[in-house]
Amino acid sequence: MDAAAVLAAAPYPFLVLSTDLTVVEVNAAYLKTVGKTREEMIGRDVFSVLPADAKDVDNERALRASVERVIQTGKPDTIMALRYCMSRQTPTGPVSDERYWSLVYTPVLDDAGHTQLIIVNPIEVTELYAHEKEAAPADAHRDFGLLTEGNILKRGQLLEESHRRLAEERARLHRIFEQAPGFVYIVQGPDAVYEIVNEAGYQLVGHRELVGRPAREAMPELEAQGYFVLLDQVMATGKPFVGREVHMEVQPVPGGPITEHYIDFVFQPLFAADGSVSGVFVQGNDVTEQKLAKEALAISNERWKLAIEGTGDGVWDWNIQTNEVTYSKRWKEILGYAEDDIANRFDEWEQRLHPDDHDTALAELHASIDGQPYYSEYRLRCKDGSYKWVLGRAEVVGRDPAGKPTRMTGTMSDISQKKEADELIWYHASFDSLTGLPNRRLFRDRLAQEVKKAHRTGTEFALLFIDLDRFKDVNDFLGHDAGDLLLKQAGERLLTCVRESDTVTRPGGDEFTVILTDLHGNAHVENIAEKLIASVAMPFRLKEGVAHISASIGITMYPADGADPEELIRNADQAMYAAKAAGRNQFRYFTRFMQEEAHRRLHLRRELRKALRRGQLYVHFQPVVDLRSHRIAKAEALLRWRHPKLGAVSPAEFIPLAEESGLINAIGDWVFMQAAPWSRRWGAQTGQPFQISVNRSPVQFLSKQNSPDWLTYLDKLGLPGNSISVEITESVLLNATSLVAETLLQYRDAGIQVALDDFGTGYSSMAYLQRFDIDYLKIDQSFVRDIETNAGSRAIAESIIVMAHRLGLKVIAEGIETAGQYAILDAAGCDYGQGYLFSRPVPPDEFEQLLASVPAQGGSGAAGRLHFRA
Repeated sequence: MDAAAVLAAAPYPFLVLSTDLTVVEVNAAYLKTVGKTREEMIGRDVFSVLPADAKDVDNERALRASVERVIQTGKPDTIMALRYCMSRQTPTGPVSDERYWSLVYTPVLDDAGHTQLIIVNPIEVTELYAHEKEAAPADAHRDFGLLTEGNILKRGQLLEESHRRLAEERARLHRIFEQAPGFVYIVQGPDAVYEIVNEAGYQLVGHRELVGRPAREAMPELEAQGYFVLLDQVMATGKPFVGREVHMEVQPVPGGPITEHYIDFVFQPLFAADGSVSGVFVQGNDVTEQKLAKEALAISNERWKLAIEGTGDGVWDWNIQTNEVTYSKRWKEILGYAEDDIANRFDEWEQRLHPDDHDTALAELHASIDGQPYYSEYRLRCKDGSYKWVLGRAEVVGRDPAGKPTRMTGTMSDISQKKEADELIWYHASFDSLTGLPNRRLFRDRLAQEVKKAHRTGTEFALLFIDLDRFKDVNDFLGHDAGDLLLKQAGERLLTCVRESDTVTRPGGDEFTVILTDLHGNAHVENIAEKLIASVAMPFRLKEGVAHISASIGITMYPADGADPEELIRNADQAMYAAKAAGRNQFRYFTRFMQEEAHRRLHLRRELRKALRRGQLYVHFQPVVDLRSHRIAKAEALLRWRHPKLGAVSPAEFIPLAEESGLINAIGDWVFMQAAPWSRRWGAQTGQPFQISVNRSPVQFLSKQNSPDWLTYLDKLGLPGNSISVEITESVLLNATSLVAETLLQYRDAGIQVALDDFGTGYSSMAYLQRFDIDYLKIDQSFVRDIETNAGSRAIAESIIVMAHRLGLKVIAEGIETAGQYAILDAAGCDYGQGYLFSRPVPPDEFEQLLASVPAQGGSGAAGRLHFRA
């Protein structure tokens, strides 16, 4: 406890001055005596605040002289009497009372022995001065008065009255002394004999005999506690000693229990006339209850703090009035700081707030001061410069009399790991783990946001639905690892085609979407769509080899085509299927007609599932003609579907549906089992094996369904392997797996020939033609159709024929419809042809009639040659 605090609690008036006579401290007793406020005193020159009478020339001279003596000697100085008037209010107005004071100036020395402060202790001596004044005339005439009996009597009366008044004053002062709330002891002489002890002093140490006894004798239990050492020190040095919350043990009853106390006290030296220390004035207060209460509070706070920090939380306590914040050790550790790295200032927290969280965190804190619950998540900068997510909780724990918050206490939890976990969970829930693109969930969320934004701003945007053509072939033939790698590369390519403001997502499978915003007409949309198609069309280099795919894109516009996300998604999906139906590797805009088509596709898929068991599917046969002999060399089995209400459904429409739904496996096996008996029948009629080509979908090569073994079925019918040829597409070879290769080898060993259908429309590699046993190449009808008018188509057809022959393969041209086409292909050396020029696909009985009128190659017949249609 410092001197100022002790003086402030003292019941007697004290004033503390600096050496330049500036008021440094003043206690409540002094302010009450002079009738001034603390603000009127502190920091001002003492003579500017003294009463008017105290500032006259003589008084000021006496005061300054006394202060000068204290500064020079470092010893106390006393002014015996100083006159000044005090003003007080009466019913008739203010009245000025004449008063006299004795002033004691006590120096407070620094370690070098120089006067640092001066304690002024004014003691009112008004009544004593009045007694002395009244007694003065009697003293002046004492000698003369002794000469008469009357004067002697008068002198005695005066002395008796004076003694009476002095006794009354002494009694009054004694009552004040006894009733003082703090303890007071005065010890005198080198043995520190108790001269005065008030009631509070006895209550502290017990009602034992003290007055007239040396302190060491009367209070032996204090010897070991160091109090007498302090007492001797003050006596020897003349310097006061101030103690705060000092522990003291006393034994109120001899032989009784020891009681513990905590006291605030001051040992003030008393000086004799010669300046030596004659005794010590001891004054103080028993603060045991306050001390124990503080300790209990501290223990409670520490337990609370330990309980909180045991959970890993940091604690902070904010003095709102001074803006000081106490941060716990754990609070600092969370941010990587040591105990002394962070000062107790509010801005230590504020300056570490993440720029993006700064305003929000401050607003939430100030809102909590106004009464709202404080629960805030924000980021703080750590010592290493990184940011850490924390959770702050707090409540106001102190208010002033007006209810204004003065103190807030809170905790800080490290939630960075939880945030990381939450973000990871959100990322996995929102992004595709393979490509890193937004998944279906986030795609729908962003699409919904774009709808709201466009509606609010009156703008438009485009939704592109992208499907990778023939991706299933890659996945099936090269494996899922290769398919995953292709999807990842595809996502990366799509991102390079759009702006940062656009969104690319992968809702699932081989489907991607693109949301194009801030549009300025359809030209931009079409440009992006073309870039996307070109990017996907480039070869994909995978570990298993090179894969070629393409992209079909459906485009729908907001708000022209739809007003909500679900409608836009349906529209884009329908437009994408339209692009596929148109030949793939292209884009199509959504039209209302596509909705009808989409409904038709859905209906067809449902009806197709019933078609086989209801007998709606059947097989037609189209002759394959030897171009040189014009004889029927073999036939191709072609699937047809006649619906009782829809009529004939185009294979181009229902075959893709069968592949998508997986029905192609059962249907494909059914076609083979229909064709094989006809091959046996027609072989018997012609006298030699009659080959029928059956299409086998890429899906069938990897089907895990239990399907009949074609080779076993042929053996059961007693047919040689060359009675059947299998037609496959280029994708089977491009993405061939070991299972595909093994199946093709089984066909070769069994004598089943293989034809490569639609040759020239894909990305065939000559290496594949050499690697696998292929017997026939079928030139796609797209080249045959304009072979008479398009030099490019003609050159391609001729090149295929030359290449195939050099590889030892036969060539079949599809879609021959005119004699001119026939002539060009025949001249180029094409081996076989099929098309409407010879015959449409026909039912088995009609084909049998054709075969009877035009025997198969090598047979005999009246006509001998198949006549061309007009």
